[in-house]
Amino acid sequence: MLRRLLAQNALGGLFVRRNNFRALGELTAICDDARSSAGTGPPPLIAADQEGGPVEHLSPPLTRFPSMTWLGTIDDVDLTRRAGAAIGAELHSVGVNLDLAPVLDVRTSRRNVVDLARAFGSEPARVARHGRAFVDGIVSSGVLACGKHFPGHGDTSVDSHAGLPRVPHGLERLDRVELVPFRACLAQTDVVMLAHVVYEGIDRRLPASLSSAVIEGVLRRHLGFEGLAMSDDLQMAAVRGRGVETAALQSMRAGCDLLLVAHSQGVASSVIRHLASVAAVDPALRTRLDAAAARVRHARERAAIVSRAPAISIRPDAPAIVREIRSRFAALPAAQRHPRG
Repeated sequence: MLRRLLAQNALGGLFVRRNNFRALGELTAICDDARSSAGTGPPPLIAADQEGGPVEHLSPPLTRFPSMTWLGTIDDVDLTRRAGAAIGAELHSVGVNLDLAPVLDVRTSRRNVVDLARAFGSEPARVARHGRAFVDGIVSSGVLACGKHFPGHGDTSVDSHAGLPRVPHGLERLDRVELVPFRACLAQTDVVMLAHVVYEGIDRRLPASLSSAVIEGVLRRHLGFEGLAMSDDLQMAAVRGRGVETAALQSMRAGCDLLLVAHSQGVASSVIRHLASVAAVDPALRTRLDAAAARVRHARERAAIVSRAPAISIRPDAPAIVREIRSRFAALPAAQRHPRG
């Protein structure tokens, strides 16, 4: 099914994770097969969640990295840049060209479980400088970066995998806190992932991933981002109750360019058919799909360019960087390693 959809240019790309393969060679073969199956135009986006810490969907066989929170606590941007470059180099070596990282959330809520050990910290400036360093490292290795979860998942107390989080924040608060890391990274980041979180000061009804007020209003007009806007997984509980097809249509109408369906080829195919059937009788949706397809194509072209000419010529020593992170974190005072809350 995926080969046919790729050949028809009906997919922007693939999302790969550990349960799709058993060994490193199989992962490389999946990526090679996706590229050879694609239709005309640039190679497809081949994405993975390889953040470091608790979210490393390709480890093993790729190297396990410590938490990004450790890097934020150590607070050495050169070390964070080298970690990003090492993660990117491993992805590049197997054919993955888009890392769904870094997490740019500012973890301001002590009850937040989504960003536990995933965020660089609770201070906007710290998250901004380490997010930028990580992006620079990833891109230098020939892989595109994706900043997430826009406009910020860090002040939530509900996990969007299990329910729909709501926060009261409007634009003034977002400008002071949540948007600081995104502003620092957007010029070097080709993809931004929208959060399944309701920001009541912007849109009282819809999560950011389905909200034109957030996507077109905040991401596009307020921040000036012209790259690829993608949804978080549409099979997550925060939006799944609407029906994945309905959520996909709402997200696309709101301004998302790439829709993530992470767990089922059948559901992904159903979403494609649903969008096509509505677009057949809805000129406005056809126009929106054309605009989305143009942005996806541009991102694929960018991925091909970056992949062909990585800025680093020597692959970083991932195990050595991991040892350095662990050693430097262990040397910190206990109060820094285990802050209250």
